[in-house]
Amino acid sequence: MLKHMLMSCLLVLAILQVRGQVVQITPEKPQRGEKVTITYHPGVVGAAIGKDASSVVINFTYSTFYELPWKLPMTKQGKDWVASFVLQRYATFASFYFQSGELIDKPAADQHYSIAVYKGNKRVRDGFLHESYSLGAQMPKSPKVPAMQLALLKKELANYPDNYEAKVRVQSVLMNQAKTPEESLKHRIEARKIIAAKFEENPTFGGNLNKVTMGYLIIGENSRLDSIRKVVSRRFPNSDLAKDYQITAIAKEKDTDKKVAQLEALLKTGTEVGENATDIHRILFEHYAAVKNAPKAIDHARRSLGKKDPYTPERLKTIAETLTTQKIAPDTAIAYAEESLKIADQWPVGVIRYFPEYGHIFPFVADSVRAAAVAAAKSDLYSIIALNKSYQGKKQEALDAAAKAESAGANKESLMNVAQVYEQAGEPKKAYDAIWNVLLKDPSDTIAIKVAKTNFLKFNSSESEFNAKLKKLEELKLAQLKTSLTKQMMNKPGPELTGLTDLKGKPVTKEMMQGKIVILDFWATWCVPCMKEMPYLQKVYDKYKNHPGVKFMVVNSGARNTIKDAIGWEAKNPQYTFPLYFNNDPNIGEKVGFALIPTIAVLDQQGKMQFRTIGFEGAELEHKLAVQIDILLEGAKQ
Repeated sequence: MLKHMLMSCLLVLAILQVRGQVVQITPEKPQRGEKVTITYHPGVVGAAIGKDASSVVINFTYSTFYELPWKLPMTKQGKDWVASFVLQRYATFASFYFQSGELIDKPAADQHYSIAVYKGNKRVRDGFLHESYSLGAQMPKSPKVPAMQLALLKKELANYPDNYEAKVRVQSVLMNQAKTPEESLKHRIEARKIIAAKFEENPTFGGNLNKVTMGYLIIGENSRLDSIRKVVSRRFPNSDLAKDYQITAIAKEKDTDKKVAQLEALLKTGTEVGENATDIHRILFEHYAAVKNAPKAIDHARRSLGKKDPYTPERLKTIAETLTTQKIAPDTAIAYAEESLKIADQWPVGVIRYFPEYGHIFPFVADSVRAAAVAAAKSDLYSIIALNKSYQGKKQEALDAAAKAESAGANKESLMNVAQVYEQAGEPKKAYDAIWNVLLKDPSDTIAIKVAKTNFLKFNSSESEFNAKLKKLEELKLAQLKTSLTKQMMNKPGPELTGLTDLKGKPVTKEMMQGKIVILDFWATWCVPCMKEMPYLQKVYDKYKNHPGVKFMVVNSGARNTIKDAIGWEAKNPQYTFPLYFNNDPNIGEKVGFALIPTIAVLDQQGKMQFRTIGFEGAELEHKLAVQIDILLEGAKQ
């Protein structure tokens, strides 16, 4: 027995030594502000990635290193691959694995590499808490996860006994592990006590209330959120938070006159003081701009800005846009656009987080993405200035600003404004050229087609010539898209679809899909991007619904939905006629290869997955999906 245990220990030690040769992370106990270096040794014993790899990427599966990309490229140094970065003021924990093409290196099948952040020899606050969250990504199917999470949460509380979120999470895990309803209720009641105590700590501070609502969400009591607001409003009616809730309620008032009267009454009672004032002024600004009351619109615009923060450039632009759309106060619109231009290089890009203890946290954004966003913003702002100069009758200044808009990251919004400036200046050819650039990106834009045609006919009276140009443009766009998508064909084995039924509960069989192109669209009733996708999906369905070789399966993913939810959604949305299905397979995301919805997977006639689109891509979906289907239909003919 002793000999067997000794051999086991030696085996574990040998494995650890091998893994240590593959990956090195220094320093051993990294502190915030220190540089961390990760070194990967390819080709050594135990390494899944060979020394001939052309690239290696660190894939973060859970991370509070927000300044880093989720896929961090490594740099080759001699025979090794290396990545270095400085731990930011908010860093706590990250888990990751290495990838090179299709090759993946993890320390074990259900384990990822990790970096824990320290303060001295002690893990930083929330470190063990966030490590417990990472287990869902590391071992999503393992029955060991709850017990391991509980152990990590207890370590967190040993270090930081006052960690509110960890205390609630402990009770949540125990609720889910409970063997009887009575035991589960006991832990639910304990969780409620913890949350109630947090509420009483500072019941009128928004940051504290956010933690309270988070606590109820953790234990699945979403309906409590409204009751919290009512308690705050009843007990602390003069607090800024209560006023925020009141403003939110007033904003939902459909009678505009009543809404405006109530908001102005709030201002008279001193609600001007506090962050909620900016919301009141924003709503009133939009109202007075819409009714062309320039003096009041200007006054509320100024007072709606609030304190300077990362979103200030965007707020300045929104005010300028609103005034421009309503064709009022051109001087003021220009002033706001110019003010935004001064700080356009600080344009907010990506998800900017805010924590009271750390302030605003900016995400990693690729330089090319940031540059494109800033260029587009500048183009929009120049086009706003140009349009307002045109309203003022300052033709040359308007044309100069329009030229700047065209040369600085022009997009649809700015080009539509620029075309209007050229049209007002009596230059229809330039207006047409500007709109044509919009159509090059989306030949089906009906508004752009109308504007382009109007201006084209001012310098060329042949309507048939314009229609011919439009047809060639559409053909060119489709050809380019087809070439691009053909290169993207995945040619991967299709997923085993074992848990799909129609909405009557009838199982989907292989025979139903055999020999057909199958379009699988995964969605859920609560998914906002999914709802935005539906009209475009319906258009593609209408095009192919009578084709015997094409089958649409619009599948409720089963994520926080039941089949009754899907049936109810179908009844409320008769405008959508594509066939609906329901998924009962908890592993469907892993089989198809998605963690987000909407996701569309296109299978060919042999059942292979050829295309997969994760996330909503806007109107482009209509063209893209149709071309994908056409590629597979044409392939069958060859």
